[in-house]
Amino acid sequence: MPLALRAFLGLLLALVPAGFVLVQMEHDARTERAVRLADQASQLLQRVAARQAATVGAARQLISAIAAAQPLQGDGCAAFLRRVLEANPRYLAVDLSDAEGRPACSSRADPPREPGLQNLLRADAFQLGAYQAGTPPAAGSLALAAPMRDGADRPTGAVVLTLSLDWLGGDLRSLGLPPDSTATIADRNGIVLASSHDAETRVGRALPGLAHRFLGAAAAGVEAVTGENGLRQLAYIPPDGGTGGLFLAVGLHEHPGATLLADRRVALMIVGALLLSFLLALLTFHVSAEGPVQALLSAGRRWSRQDWSARVGRIGGGRDFQRLASAFDGMAEAVETRQRAEARWQARMEAAPLLVLAADREGRVEWANAHWREVTGLGLGESRGDGWLAAVSPQDRPAVEAAWRAALADPGGAPLLQEMRLQGGHRCLLKGAPAVSAEGEVAWALFGLDVRELRQAEALADAADARLRAVYAHAPVGLCLLDRELRFLDVNERLARAHGAPLADHIGRRLDEIAPHFATELDARLRRLVETGEPVEDLEFCAETEGEERCWLCSYHPVRDRKGAVAAVSGAVVDITARRRMEDSARKLSQEVDHRAQNALSVVRGLLRLSAADAPDDVPALVDELEGRIGAMSRAHDVLSRENWLGADLGEIVVRELAAHPGRVEAGGPSVRLTAQAAQPLALTLNELVSNAQRHGALSGTGGHVALSWARTEDGAELRWVERGGPPIAGPPERIGFGSMLVDANMRTQLAGDVRRLWEPEGLTCILVIGAEALARESESPGLAEGPLAGRRVLLVEDDPVLALSIAATLREGGCDVLGPARSAAEAMFLAGQAGRVDVVVLAGKLGGRPVRQLAETLRDRAGVVLHLSPQGLKGRPVTPRGLREALAEALAAPREE
Repeated sequence: MPLALRAFLGLLLALVPAGFVLVQMEHDARTERAVRLADQASQLLQRVAARQAATVGAARQLISAIAAAQPLQGDGCAAFLRRVLEANPRYLAVDLSDAEGRPACSSRADPPREPGLQNLLRADAFQLGAYQAGTPPAAGSLALAAPMRDGADRPTGAVVLTLSLDWLGGDLRSLGLPPDSTATIADRNGIVLASSHDAETRVGRALPGLAHRFLGAAAAGVEAVTGENGLRQLAYIPPDGGTGGLFLAVGLHEHPGATLLADRRVALMIVGALLLSFLLALLTFHVSAEGPVQALLSAGRRWSRQDWSARVGRIGGGRDFQRLASAFDGMAEAVETRQRAEARWQARMEAAPLLVLAADREGRVEWANAHWREVTGLGLGESRGDGWLAAVSPQDRPAVEAAWRAALADPGGAPLLQEMRLQGGHRCLLKGAPAVSAEGEVAWALFGLDVRELRQAEALADAADARLRAVYAHAPVGLCLLDRELRFLDVNERLARAHGAPLADHIGRRLDEIAPHFATELDARLRRLVETGEPVEDLEFCAETEGEERCWLCSYHPVRDRKGAVAAVSGAVVDITARRRMEDSARKLSQEVDHRAQNALSVVRGLLRLSAADAPDDVPALVDELEGRIGAMSRAHDVLSRENWLGADLGEIVVRELAAHPGRVEAGGPSVRLTAQAAQPLALTLNELVSNAQRHGALSGTGGHVALSWARTEDGAELRWVERGGPPIAGPPERIGFGSMLVDANMRTQLAGDVRRLWEPEGLTCILVIGAEALARESESPGLAEGPLAGRRVLLVEDDPVLALSIAATLREGGCDVLGPARSAAEAMFLAGQAGRVDVVVLAGKLGGRPVRQLAETLRDRAGVVLHLSPQGLKGRPVTPRGLREALAEALAAPREE
């Protein structure tokens, strides 16, 4: 019997007890799985029960709240119940009955007419109803009810909540139960109300017989059962088990094939162990005997094919096999070493970019490298002996052959050195030298350097030099080359003009001799470059030359020799005078745009705060108003941007604001130019008039129209807004909204004018007066804020939001840095403390109806000037853009107030 087979049978007998142990372990694991599954089912049931208890509890609280509200006493009962439903979307309806059980009030338009509440009134307690079918795809509903009582604790009626089973099922699924579990909720009659799986087919049907038998159980429990879907553990709570009348069940699945799979796993483990033992036995036999023999045979086959790189290496089988392998490997190593030395030389010569020939002492060529074969077109056989001379051109062959014969005749003499031309037109320099071995044998090696590439390199160098000359001559920048003493080696015409000296005068002279204005900025840096090799990059400087200031961008880099030392300095100079001028203009424009943006953001911030205060509970209306107001600012901004903030045409502002109502608004008037500061306030004003007309005036219906006309006046311009065809007007509105306040503030401050409204029965007539300050002069152009207010820090304290918003925008237009507006004394002190010190405080006469004398004394220590804002204006001047700026400028120029 083979040794491997004997080993296999022995292992098989040894594994029989292990098989019995594995079977017993699987039985214990199966029992443990059942216990763990029951515990998990109980835990999941507790989660479901807690959620349903919360659902029933919430319903009882809501019913108690409705009963306490006594909605039957008012006419708005149905509306009240509908609001209750809106706040509690899980319920489909709320119904109320009187003491006789008759329907009294309902959230539904068509409440149920059957009484159905006598049992509830007799029971006089909270109850859960039974399943009520719904109209597909709705799952149905469940009624929850409780009685209402009067002051004497007598039943006066009942409150019935109808719970959506769709919501109940979604709430059950939201618990995130494991996918291998099924949770079920049923009523006292065993009708399924919600299920975590297959709700479409299970809801509204009776519980299966497996679960139905637990409806009458005395207490909650867990049972190991076998039913549909392979349920193994079922945890349940009967309707009287503390759930308020609901039957709850959670089943955990254990697929029927699980036990079979476990049994198969045990069988596979036993079979696998036997197979592994068999494989181990074969491996042991292979390692101890068969493997070493095969390794020796494999190496011997490779040696027979002249592959001396093969080695036996370390093998098993004991010491004798190891000694035999070492002897064979030593023999192969010696042979390979000799062949490797020859192969290395040939490999190097094969890859060399030279023409290489190897010849014996008689001069007969034995080997030629690949480069020779490629250049000459002669193969190794054609080059052997004297065949290689066929590659030499007929003109040079006699001289080459004579030199070769002379070298062969005197190996100790001068080596062969001969330039020759080959048949293909190549030129090469041929060098030959003898090599004497340790045994005294002489061999010859011939090396040919192809000078064609050298000639090409020379031509390329000439071309590169020509290109460099062209770059110097035509480059759009100034170029130069300096030696280590900063003397000019080369320079182009553009840089010579920048230096202010002729090109010919530069060569051989130093930078400080030719261009002192450059040397002042560059001399020290260039000397450091020569010493350290650190380049001078992107250096900008300006100097006056030829009667004007010019600016340059300079870069100088080291030119190093083969040893890495700095041998010269290469420079490039760009005239950036035009760019500097453009940057200055762009910077000023950027500051102007930033200035305008801050004003716009201040206005938007005020609009957001004040619009929200005007409509705190109507979010859609607030969004519409904000979109309209910010859209008006955006449209005015577009006009100003297109005209570079020089101003805006009044007619274009009107057209853009009224474009949404073609055919219903007539507008016309002469050309009137507005200042940049007046464009957006006018756009906001027109937007408010349009919005008011849409909500309450001529544009609220289909037959109304608006006529808008404007004309110049001696002091400015006047717009006339006339609405006709809308709802009749009984008189001025009782309440002045934020829109009217915004119109008044814009017209009387930003537009330096006034507004008058005529509340005529046939429609509103609004006369808008624009002051002369808001009209642009022909030569007016925008610029950065300059003058006494530029950069001044102003703390604004005013609790009137519209007035504060208008004043802040005006001060920012004048170049001020505005803090606030602060709307209370505490906020003013906080801003003052954050700022440290301000130039001016503009303080309202009263804050919240209280005097500000103490606040003024406190702020006087933190500000150079404290100005009091009164209804008559500021320091006797009206609250207009010009009046505010003049008042501040005068206050800043005067001595500090005490």
